[in-house]
Amino acid sequence: MPERRKSPRYPINLRAYFPELKVWGHTTNISLDGCYIEVNTPISEGFLTDLLLEIPVIGVVAMKGYVQHTDDEKPGMGLQFVQVRFAYEESDYYTIYSKFVKLMPKFEEIRGIYLDLVQKGLLKLLNMPEQKRETAEKENTP
Repeated sequence: MPERRKSPRYPINLRAYFPELKVWGHTTNISLDGCYIEVNTPISEGFLTDLLLEIPVIGVVAMKGYVQHTDDEKPGMGLQFVQVRFAYEESDYYTIYSKFVKLMPKFEEIRGIYLDLVQKGLLKLLNMPEQKRETAEKENTP
């Protein structure tokens, strides 16, 4: 099946929240036109919804999207952003989001350099240890 997307997708895990449904999820990939969000609560195709995305270093942006498709194999949905329906302030959020997405090729380049150094044995691939829930809550409490 030929690729129908207008813009490239980038793998990234961003926290996502649907305020009107009170449903949390996370992205598995993003693009200028939309994203795929894994959620445990099914959301119907065709549903128009508000969405909050947490972008590293930048903060939370408010988006509006249309559930384009769902997946029977993994819980989640493909969400297409509906820029035409953005209120004035929402278009500014989209501008911030789009600037972040346009930086993704640079992040992928840096990740490639890192993995190349790991493959050459010059660096060791590191992972953060699992953080216990009560420890995380204590560290985030003022």
